[in-house]
Amino acid sequence: MIEPTTVDDQVAATLRRHWEDGWNRADVATIMAPFATDVEFSSPFVAKLTGDPARQAIVGYDALRTYVEDSLRRAPGIAYTVEAVHTGADSLVLVYTVHRPDGSAKHGADFMRLDADGKITEWRCHYTADFLGGDNRYLVDGAGGAGGPGDG
Repeated sequence: MIEPTTVDDQVAATLRRHWEDGWNRADVATIMAPFATDVEFSSPFVAKLTGDPARQAIVGYDALRTYVEDSLRRAPGIAYTVEAVHTGADSLVLVYTVHRPDGSAKHGADFMRLDADGKITEWRCHYTADFLGGDNRYLVDGAGGAGGPGDG
């Protein structure tokens, strides 16, 4: 167990490994291992992927697992590279590059808050404006670019 006010180097390295290895290997168990049962996930892409324009979050481990599985089906052939890990009192931010099958790359950052047991209770995805406003055909038609940490 970690202290509720400390995300140390070991915890940060473990979460980075789960995130990067899980998404790059399309390994749902590895991706989901660090999440708490009451996790709340939000992303600008939740509404599109769920078909509910008012929905901005996925709540609960089982619902997130279903969302992750769907994202992996929509995103064959993408890869992620973690560029940096920033730690806070009870959180961390993973800054990454999404490498799409067409050779393009986009950037994102995921904020994750941890509970006293070191489980992720909150996961929020952030993207550059060009990512959000650009070509998201991968997201819409499942051709291989959405998914991943939040939707890549």
